[in-house]
Amino acid sequence: MTDNLCCDPSVDCDEPPIIGDPWSASIPPNLDYILRIEEGVVRVYKGKDDLQDGRHAPYPVTTFNHFIDDMKFLCRTITDGPLKSFCFKRLAYLSHKFQLHVLLNDLQELKAQKQVPHRDFYNVRKVDTHVHAASCMNQKHLLRFIKKTIKTRKDDKVCLDGTGKALTLEQVFNLLQLTSYDLSVDMLDVHADRNTFHRFDKFNT
Repeated sequence: MTDNLCCDPSVDCDEPPIIGDPWSASIPPNLDYILRIEEGVVRVYKGKDDLQDGRHAPYPVTTFNHFIDDMKFLCRTITDGPLKSFCFKRLAYLSHKFQLHVLLNDLQELKAQKQVPHRDFYNVRKVDTHVHAASCMNQKHLLRFIKKTIKTRKDDKVCLDGTGKALTLEQVFNLLQLTSYDLSVDMLDVHADRNTFHRFDKFNT
């Protein structure tokens, strides 16, 4: 897929190297490309001469009208009543068919998996990463985390001052004239912003 997009040999399409410190990454030079919207599609030109001659970069881009036609087709397909009924019955049929297969053949499949040497697919466990943002941390948890971080990570650089100098966590608290003993739940005054939650998080707020 990358080879199809890299039509310009002068552009390096290889993945950038992984660098531990993002502030020490080398920024590539400015290519002075010109972007112009034509019929709802952003076209890339290498320079003013190509812009005047109408020679845009040969990147495969779908036209705006083609995109609208495909979107209309998808909308008509989604709102089709008989098609939705057929899809619902088809999915229900496939789901029950799979459940019947599991009930009849689960022991045989488990035995076959365990007979494969140097494989432990039968030991795979699913990890639920569905975490609600509204219930991930309250004021007390945040206060406890801040106090623990002050004691264990006080020498970590956390921000820059007005002159661009990096400040440690201890220096920031010294500038604020605060200690870990001065912090309290009332002083944090933290409130949950409902605009940051998704629909499934709102029932916890």
